[in-house]
Formats: sequence, structure tokens, C-alpha cells
Amino acid sequence: MNTMRRGIVVVLTVALAVALSAIPVLAFDGRAGDNVSVGPGEQVDGDLYLAGRSVSSAAVIDGDVFAGGQTVSIAGQVDGGLTAAGQTVLVSADVSRGVRVGGSTVDITGAIGRDLLVACSTFVLNPEASVGGDLLIGAATAMLKGDIAGDISGGCEKLVIDCSVGGNVKVEVGTLEIRPGAVIQGNLQYTSAEQANIPAGAVKGTVTYTERTETDQGPRPGKEWGARGPLAFFAGLTWKVIAYLMAFLTGLILILLAPWRMAGAATSIRTDTGPVAGYGAIALFVTPLAAIVVCATVVGLPLGIITLLLWGILLYLSQIPVSLFIGHAILGRNKPLESKGYMIGCLALGLLLLTLARAIPFVGFFVALATALFGLGAFVVTERRLMRSHGVGEDFPMP
Repeated sequence: MNTMRRGIVVVLTVALAVALSAIPVLAFDGRAGDNVSVGPGEQVDGDLYLAGRSVSSAAVIDGDVFAGGQTVSIAGQVDGGLTAAGQTVLVSADVSRGVRVGGSTVDITGAIGRDLLVACSTFVLNPEASVGGDLLIGAATAMLKGDIAGDISGGCEKLVIDCSVGGNVKVEVGTLEIRPGAVIQGNLQYTSAEQANIPAGAVKGTVTYTERTETDQGPRPGKEWGARGPLAFFAGLTWKVIAYLMAFLTGLILILLAPWRMAGAATSIRTDTGPVAGYGAIALFVTPLAAIVVCATVVGLPLGIITLLLWGILLYLSQIPVSLFIGHAILGRNKPLESKGYMIGCLALGLLLLTLARAIPFVGFFVALATALFGLGAFVVTERRLMRSHGVGEDFPMP
């Protein structure tokens, strides 16, 4: 029973501490709610973070924009970069730097200064839009009507090119359509179930066609899969990109709200590996069992349900300190995690490597298990250290 109480105390204490740690002054403009709107008359000096069911901005943003919601609409002007994820993402803003978007439907009508990364079901790059760098795409259907200065790479079930491409095109598709008037200045290399009808003079470089065979598409239950191979592959890629973007956005918010807490959790994995693993085991395995037992009583039912919910939240957040630890170890462990910019760089690199590792069959399970174990333990050890610094929890021994 003491172990059960300890597990529940661990999760409740840590979850509440992480959730409430950011009440101090914010160094950015963050807005959240059911419907979040930034009007055209506003100007935001610095980065803008938006989260809600419906999110929109038509302001002039002197920095980067990070937005997540069911519907995301970004208009106006963004002098930095844009990272957005949602069911429907509409970008009509002129963005000075790169854009990274994931969702079901992505529609772009603005000018993008640098590269564009898109992972979605339906993507439209409208005629008035333009991309100043490369386009990396994974989609079911993609309609490219706006000019692209750099290369195009990725894969689609159906890809339509009706624009000017300044570089090379290397794609894997179900069907490829190059419309009259489209121009590819570089080479065209594509893999498809059938050869495309390419208008004369549309490709200035060489054209390389590779027939997609059933063996190329991997094991299939039957020939009816046909050209749906790219769709199946990039549908999985789409959700991995969305998951990465959402986790990255979550980590960004936590770093900006409580940088010292996140830095402490990441550092504790290296400096207090034993206690981190011990508390992680309690939080990961004992806490949910304890909460289920508590739910068996009428009085304890609310506490048990709340504990399970908070445990699930912490389980998701556990990847943040582990990603910081991995990124810090690669970028330079001798440099302390003090600068928010440096921490964000460590998070981006570490989370990317963690996402790739979790995608490996069989190995991914153990990576996810280790992430949860050390991530949860890092949160607990960090909060325990903070409580002890305030004279609280002296009778709460290390496992």
C-alpha cells in the first residue's frame, strides 16, 4: 500500500508541478483557447505560439510562428519561419523563412522564402504561391501550381506539376501528371506504376523512369494494392511528421515556460542515472496499477481516474527530457543547458533521432520503453530535488 501511495504521489506531484511551473513571466506571445485569433491590426514583436480548436493569425509577426489546432489559418506576414499542424492548414501569409506543415488538408497561397516541408493527405500549392527553396512532400494528392525555385523530392499517390521548377524532381508516385506549360529546369527522376505523358520541352534535363513493381512496393496481400504503395508509405510518414511537429511544439512550450525545469530533467538522466531509473520504474509500472486498484473503491474512483489521466500526460511528455539529453550529448555535453535557443536545438535534433529510432521494427519498442522509463524518472528526480531545496519531502527516500 505504501508503494501504491508513493506511485500516486509521484505522478500527481510531478504532473501538477510541470503543468503549473510556467506561471512566471513569458518571453514570447502565446495564446490558447477554443477559438484563437490574432487580428490584422496587431503586430507581434517576437515569436508567436498558437494552440486551440480553431487558430488564425492575420498579423505581422516579427519572428517565428508555431501553431496547432483542428483548423489553422495563417495570413498577414511572418518574418521568421512557420511550423503548423492541424486537420486543415491554410497559409496565405508571406513567410520569410522555411515552412513545415502537417495535416489532412494543406492549402498554400502565400510566398515562402525558403524550403517547404509538407506531410498531408491533400496538398495544393496555388498559382499565386511560390517557394524560394526546395519542396519535400509526402501526400496522397498534390497539386503544384505555384513556382518552386529549388528541387522537389518525396512521394505522392497522385502528383500534378503545373508550375515552374528551378531544380530537379525526384519522386515516387502512383501517377504523375505534368501539364502543358510546366517547366522543370533540372532532371526528372520518378518511380511509378506507369510511365507519364510528358509534354515536349517540359523537362530541360534528363528524364529517368523506373517502373514500380510489386516487389518494389514490398509485401502486399494482392495485386489490388497496385500504385497505392506510395500512399500507404507516405500516409505513415505523414503521421510521423505530425507527431514530430506536435511533440516539438510541446517541447518548445515547456522549454520557454520552464527552461530550468527541463534542463534539470535532461541533466539528471546523466548525473543521477540510478535514481532516475528507479523512480521511472515506479512511475511507469506501479502507478497505473495503484490507480486501478484505487478505482475499485467508490471514494478513490475520482483520484484513480485523475491519476491515470495525469500519468498518460506525463508518459507523453517523457520524450522531451530524453530528447534534450540525446541532443545535448551530440551537440556538446560540456556546454550547459542554459540558453533557450541551444535547448531548442538539442530538442529538435534529439527528438528527430528518437522518432527515427522508435520507427525501427522490434527495436522501436525497447526505445519507447527506455524513453518512458528515463523520462518519467527524470521528472520525478527533478521535482524531488526542488522539493528538498524548499525543505519538503525529506522523508521521501530514493528507491
